[in-house]
Amino acid sequence: MIQTIIFDLSEVLIAGLVGIERPISAILRIPETEVFARLGGPSLHQLFCGRLVEDGYLAWLVEHNRWAIPTDDLKRILRTNFRRTVAGMPRLLGQLAPRYELALLSDHAREWIAYIESVHRFLGRFHARFYSYQLGQTKQEPSTFRMVLERLKREASQCLFIDDSEANVQVARSVGISAMRFTTPQSLMVGLDALGVNAVHAPTRLWTAADPAVGI
Repeated sequence: MIQTIIFDLSEVLIAGLVGIERPISAILRIPETEVFARLGGPSLHQLFCGRLVEDGYLAWLVEHNRWAIPTDDLKRILRTNFRRTVAGMPRLLGQLAPRYELALLSDHAREWIAYIESVHRFLGRFHARFYSYQLGQTKQEPSTFRMVLERLKREASQCLFIDDSEANVQVARSVGISAMRFTTPQSLMVGLDALGVNAVHAPTRLWTAADPAVGI
């Protein structure tokens, strides 16, 4: 029986990096596909693992790609994008929160999460939040999911993981967690219904104030 639902953040609940390629492309006059391709790599991974600060990552991005754009403009573009929510998802969380333990697992940067949590109050519905910069590793590693299960005091069979990345979905499944790839809120609701997640009965264990704090 599913008792805990673990959600990804970017491109599932809010906009992440997807979307910033448009304004950057307009400024630099290069193809959007080229912009997005240059955002990743080892430096982004180091940022997500908490071993690089945002200023260092953005400075590398500008220097490495020879982009004629101030880092302050990149910060503004990023934060503007982070303000966007995926339509219908905050409401769905509100429907699930009274019945299920909700957890957030996201590969993200410290500075970006500080901003995101300040503007998206609905994230307070999560009973636990886990970020890669805290864990020192990303969802590419099966041990990340094992760590989360241990901190939640859950068995893999008690959890459902939802992420827009098929690669992350497969890693979760490799440790025994049921997982669904997110595409649209509508398809997610169909998938949840198929699993009985929207049933009116409550799970046998709900999060309480007495439980040890995890995540942020």
